[in-house]
Amino acid sequence: MKHIIHSLSACRFHSPSLVIAKGVGGEIHIQFFTSEIVKVSYQFDHVSIHETFAKASQYITSPSKSLQLDEQISIKEESEAFILTCGLSRVVLEKRYALISIWYAGILQHGGRVGTADTVLPSYQVRCFTKEGSQESFSRFNFPLSEADEFYGLGDKSGLPNRRGRRFSMYNRDSLGYDASNSDPLYKSIPFMIKRNAQTGAMCGLLFDQSLIKLFDLGRESPFFFSVEVEGGPYSYVTFLGDSYHQVLKNYFKVTGFPAFPPLFSFGFFGSSMNYAEPDDAEQRILNYFATIEEHQIPCEGMYVSSGYLKSAEGKRYAFLWNKQKFPDHKAFLTSLSARGYNLCMNIKPGILTSHPWYTELAEKGYFIKDQSGRPYQEFFWGGEASFIDFNNPEAKEWWKSQLKAQYLDHGCTGIWNDNNELELEDVELEAFKTKTLYPIRMAEASYEAFKQEQPRKRPWIYSRSGYAGMQRFARTWSGDNVSDWKTLKYNQYMGQGFSLSGLPYFGHDLGGFFGAFPEEELLVRSAQSAVFQGRFVIHSWREDGNPTEPWSYESALPHIRSLILEHYRFMPYIYTCAFEAAAEGTPIERSLLLEFPDDNNIKGDEINSLFGPHILKVLVTEKGKTNADVYLPQGLWWYSKDGTAFEGGINLELPYPPDGESLWFAKEGSVIPTAPGLTHLQSGVFEKVELLVHPCKTTGKEIHSSYFEDDGSSELAGKQYNLWEFQVTDQSLVITKKVDAIKKQRVFTIKVPEGYTVSQPSFDPDSLKVGESMVVAISG
Repeated sequence: MKHIIHSLSACRFHSPSLVIAKGVGGEIHIQFFTSEIVKVSYQFDHVSIHETFAKASQYITSPSKSLQLDEQISIKEESEAFILTCGLSRVVLEKRYALISIWYAGILQHGGRVGTADTVLPSYQVRCFTKEGSQESFSRFNFPLSEADEFYGLGDKSGLPNRRGRRFSMYNRDSLGYDASNSDPLYKSIPFMIKRNAQTGAMCGLLFDQSLIKLFDLGRESPFFFSVEVEGGPYSYVTFLGDSYHQVLKNYFKVTGFPAFPPLFSFGFFGSSMNYAEPDDAEQRILNYFATIEEHQIPCEGMYVSSGYLKSAEGKRYAFLWNKQKFPDHKAFLTSLSARGYNLCMNIKPGILTSHPWYTELAEKGYFIKDQSGRPYQEFFWGGEASFIDFNNPEAKEWWKSQLKAQYLDHGCTGIWNDNNELELEDVELEAFKTKTLYPIRMAEASYEAFKQEQPRKRPWIYSRSGYAGMQRFARTWSGDNVSDWKTLKYNQYMGQGFSLSGLPYFGHDLGGFFGAFPEEELLVRSAQSAVFQGRFVIHSWREDGNPTEPWSYESALPHIRSLILEHYRFMPYIYTCAFEAAAEGTPIERSLLLEFPDDNNIKGDEINSLFGPHILKVLVTEKGKTNADVYLPQGLWWYSKDGTAFEGGINLELPYPPDGESLWFAKEGSVIPTAPGLTHLQSGVFEKVELLVHPCKTTGKEIHSSYFEDDGSSELAGKQYNLWEFQVTDQSLVITKKVDAIKKQRVFTIKVPEGYTVSQPSFDPDSLKVGESMVVAISG
């Protein structure tokens, strides 16, 4: 049976922020969270939404309690439409066909009529279908598609950042060895995308807040419309408006939660390989790794410890049960590494094999996801049948948290790595099938809460391979089990831009590739070059022959990789400041040039280089045998890192860039980039040595502002135990202002300018300034 809202007859306020339009076939609810965040919900007559789906939607969209409607809504009725106005936003509800158009600042952002009167295309934006005598429902959204419309986001998706012309499944899949240019689905399905039209200037975000979305079709089926197919409901979406994609993302976070700020050390270099914990001599292999790291004087914050430590003599991976032959006293082992300053992120999986010694007890307690008869549901998982912990069960969740504490947190472990948590249920009749996409978020939430209960004032370090909208509230992520080849190196960079545009600012890639042939030397060095400006610098691999990828895999490459890791640490003050701004304001760290410079029509859709934070243009080479980098400089003025030359933007350059220990980049005019020369360990975010790389404005009258953040590296931001600086750069001066001052430390800041420039004060004591005070440093050259 098909359900449609055929026409609208009345429109009235239900509350100051909610307007209900009644019609033949149902109602449309328009809720303004703010004047820039508008939720559209369809209530069809005779269609009920299962409680499970309704609760899932509420879990995805958890608007901040501080959200308040900042403008009044007005309703105006015309002969053919109702018009709702709130600030710069306008929602038009056409009475015929109940069509919705959403405008912002006078520009149509979303909706309207599909095609024209002469095209045979869907007239209704939403159609809902039910089976006779069943409460099951299915709905299809059809929205107009313009020729110049582009789409970005949707999470862990392959191919170019612009998703136009593709169709994507929206469930999570274990994707070992995926094709980064084409595979679908992958590990993370984020039902949020940014829609952009360069011709009209339209820019909005769309979140479909359902747990069971079948697909997004973004112009593959038709050039006239894009569609979203949803099972079970509720049949709604949230539109995010604003004057830039930054504001769109910030509004998205206001509804789904701002990113959890990870601790400082998690941005450093880490060792990782499945081949360390798999063999019988796993403990010694891990110790040998750290001994070699120290021998080569490579900065290293610790290790991602893969699941081999749980692998029994029979080859089964038993959650929380350490292999005593490999690790006779794992508690002492963990504690000793922690005492040496190493952070361990422990791999754990949610499937409990039926042969697990605890399986029967856990089943009797009802801790597993159940089948239709109420018994533990079983699915193939890592070498055998297994059942999955039900994180919706409060008792099961508490048990899981108690094991995290007993096995890891009590012995110095500082990170939890939630792996193989895609929950690939195949039985559509299961109650858990309705919300399987939310499973990894629930698991990450449990890990997050376990840490907070132990150390309420500290920031947890949680990784999750799988996820859905809202996962950023608890966990960081990475691009999963990638392949050791050149195509993957290239397309992982596009995937990174996609993560940023999906509300996932803290990510990285397994450098050198996780799966496949051992990476050639050139590929490994190029991968390391790509990670100098990245939030995760990890070489991670699995090889059947037991040979892991390591910084010293090639003797001739070792000095280059060490140098690149040191360069990553040198820029840690800038990287960490970008990470803080992502948590506090929702600004992306790795930024698409196409969206960052919307008025520059010369930027191509397949641009591999990106802007890292607000100031650094990251330069990459992702092709074998190529020793030059192709760089397009967007409009503006750019300072070249290698020799301090200033280039006017809007030009293409070809620069020498061999695969060695150097990283090439450009800095925007007026930027101040904080660095920490000689940094080799991340104990505190109040660095001993701070060098401010100042890039003067060449344009008279131009004024550029930026910030610098310092804290102890672990305290929650709510306590405001941090320092915050503001910089203002012109063609003649640098103005330094202390905005927040919570930590004192005896040290000196130095100022470095390009060759040919001088400053009136090349160094200063940061504690000489009080909160609100400014210091003016003259720049001449």
